[in-house]
Amino acid sequence: MADAVKILVAHSDAEVRQTLVEAIEGLDYQVQGQVGTHAGLLEQCQRKRPELIMSGVDLPDGDALSALIEISKEEPIPAIVVTQSESLQDVERAIQDHVMAYLLEPIEPEHIQPTIYLVLRRFEQFEALHEEVQDLRQALADRKIIERAKGILMSQSKLDEGDAFRRLQKLASEKRRKLVDIANAIITAQEAMSD
Repeated sequence: MADAVKILVAHSDAEVRQTLVEAIEGLDYQVQGQVGTHAGLLEQCQRKRPELIMSGVDLPDGDALSALIEISKEEPIPAIVVTQSESLQDVERAIQDHVMAYLLEPIEPEHIQPTIYLVLRRFEQFEALHEEVQDLRQALADRKIIERAKGILMSQSKLDEGDAFRRLQKLASEKRRKLVDIANAIITAQEAMSD
């Protein structure tokens, strides 16, 4: 049970909450908590971030979708929205952000397991894509720094582009540092000399 996914349940209807809690516990997931209000949802997530949130759309003191978006601003949390069919327009708005699935009321307990599984897999894919985008952004930023350092070497040492790049590579190898670190050092030195 220590490795069980921790799920926070939020719904204004105590009966629906109880149905969700019982179904989740019957599937060997861990219910981290259950709340019936917008404020309670925010408070529970601040106290200890769950690994998944199952929430109704309307809570007595506010819109759960706005709470889910706020909660996931710093660090995304996968979410499943529990809704009545007439609220599907709200769900479409949430899916554009980070809510990964929804369940229609009345809840059919046999739909919970596949929905949780789907959401957790989708979230893993989302996280992998997010990490890939961050890596690509970093690679692009590093490439700009390296190009700038090459330009400095080309103008100061009268090297062609290939030779300037090989010099950067040689320095990185000799100093046992990353190519971008050597490029940054060259840029910093050049800026210090030009002041």
